[in-house]
Amino acid sequence: MAVPLTPSSDPAIIATCAKLIKSLPSELEGAHRRGVAGTDSTVNQRAAAWGSPATVLRCAVTQPPATIVGGPDYTPDQNRYATMGDTAFVNWLIEEHQNSVTYTTTDRAVYVEITVPFDGELQKQAASNALVDLAPMIVKNVPNKSGQFVDDKPE
Repeated sequence: MAVPLTPSSDPAIIATCAKLIKSLPSELEGAHRRGVAGTDSTVNQRAAAWGSPATVLRCAVTQPPATIVGGPDYTPDQNRYATMGDTAFVNWLIEEHQNSVTYTTTDRAVYVEITVPFDGELQKQAASNALVDLAPMIVKNVPNKSGQFVDDKPE
């Protein structure tokens, strides 16, 4: 599956993404992990896909225009956000499309985006299950904006 990525040559970002990708499960919501391809030489260190049609995770994407304060696409009253996870919480910007939902982290030092396909209202509601499954790996491998990992928080 071809996965487009925003180019990044920052070794720290590539290392963070590679660590995240390595930690991801071989199965997600009953779908098997599949290979990814793309024009970026780091695609295998920055992207993962499961199933067909694929749920796709991309690491080190650009900040969503809808979250840039003062930007032309900033619409805080129309943006939908959710904090999802069982024990590890991640804040997500939710952008619905005709046949998919894109979730982008808003609280991480590196933006992570997950696009989940659906073909009915029931699947649309269940799309967030993937986020609950992936949140612990994101929290453990991608620091928040202040540079902390889940293990850095005081008990």
